Amino acid sequence: EMDDQAPVPREAYKKLPSGVIYADLRPGTGEEVKDKSRVNLQWVLRKSNGYFVDSSAVSGSVPFIFAVGDGTAIQGLDEGVRGMKSGGVRRLLIPPSLAYVQGLEDGKPGPLPVGFGPRQQMRRVMNVRKDVPGEYIFLEVQVTRVR
Repeated sequence: EMDDQAPVPREAYKKLPSGVIYADLRPGTGEEVKDKSRVNLQWVLRKSNGYFVDSSAVSGSVPFIFAVGDGTAIQGLDEGVRGMKSGGVRRLLIPPSLAYVQGLEDGKPGPLPVGFGPRQQMRRVMNVRKDVPGEYIFLEVQVTRVR
């Protein structure tokens, strides 16, 4: 459904001032995500080498739900989801400095990988790779509801 393996032409990627890079894999047609929007999204989390870490599909497709700007999403997602429309799919390349900086425990900004293994993988990225130039985590998101 998300077609997250689709090749994306280089020119499709845009860079935000913060360093977040994004490309729309499929534009949405519904409500637009703005500041304070309450957003439901499905997500796939990968390391920069494309290695799968976790996804909402693994946990029964329970969406990650947050209000834009309220601090419950990692900063790179909070920025990167703005301007999307319901039904859209976007690939985000998020520098570690805008990812899981507050940690990966329950209650921290998400979407959080579930389980020890996936969380350890992201901890390793955050600890070991955080200062590597050009290092990103990949987060593919599909907005399923905006209100």
